[in-house]
Amino acid sequence: MLLNRFKRKLTFVIIPEADESVIRLSLSRAALCAIAVCAACILASSGFACLSYAKTSAALAMSRTELRGKNERLQQEMRQKNAAIEELRSQIYTISEQAAKVRAQVEDLKRLERDLKALAPHADSGKPAGAAADAAASGMAERGMGGPRVPVTAQEVRAIAANARASYDQLLQELSGLSSRLDQAKAELAAAHERSRRTPNHWPTVSRLITSPYGYRHDPFTGKLSFHRGIDIAGKLNDPVYAAASGIVHTVGSDRLHGNHVIVEHSEGLRTWYMHLNKATVKKGDAVDKGQMIGKLGTTGRSTGPHLHYEVIKSGKSIDPRTYLP
Repeated sequence: MLLNRFKRKLTFVIIPEADESVIRLSLSRAALCAIAVCAACILASSGFACLSYAKTSAALAMSRTELRGKNERLQQEMRQKNAAIEELRSQIYTISEQAAKVRAQVEDLKRLERDLKALAPHADSGKPAGAAADAAASGMAERGMGGPRVPVTAQEVRAIAANARASYDQLLQELSGLSSRLDQAKAELAAAHERSRRTPNHWPTVSRLITSPYGYRHDPFTGKLSFHRGIDIAGKLNDPVYAAASGIVHTVGSDRLHGNHVIVEHSEGLRTWYMHLNKATVKKGDAVDKGQMIGKLGTTGRSTGPHLHYEVIKSGKSIDPRTYLP
């Protein structure tokens, strides 16, 4: 009976306008069901397609929004990084200028060091100053290194640059102070060196045998008490006689009392007098250095044998030469 129901037909009457004929459409129930099912399937498919399209559109819209957000974040990060790079370039330029200043000051200090060594040649310790540092660097070179790689952020790089700039500033101040102190030390050492050059503390002869000291004595010719204004240093004939200090030859002369003699003028009112020479090897006006030979030991003038009468005159008065001699 169910099958017979499906076989039954339904007639649909379509009535057009009044002057046209009526249209009758007969369809079985099965056909109607099939049509209904097809229509439902089509509607379902269309709905599913619309839903899928809507979901896809929503997903695409969300993706576009996310991409737009990521793009904006990337652009912002790029701008920040570019700004950080420009700032670092500026800081690096500043640091490079400071490094050039430090380099120039280090060169000045090296020149000062060379000048100080020239003024004080015996102050060298014998061991290079950089030996300890080289040894330390060699010890460090033998140690291993390692560890995980940790990226450095732009903020940390800026902090490093700021610290480096601050360190450079402090170093510049210290170098400036050190340079000033070294300049002062150089000037003082140069002055001391010049005073030492012009101080008669160099032995004027090879021999150091004093046969007659400074002061009162019995005259070797008369035996009477007299005042000896210098010291007599015994030696061999023609032994070299040296300038006790740097200076200018003031007098080269000869007479019956002093024999052949040389007077050298130094600084601060000091003069040294070398008597009884066999020969003078300098002339008046010559500049002589400490330890330079100025004559040959002899026995000319009022003398009993080969010796040097050596006299120091300060501000016009004779003083004991032994106060200067080592």
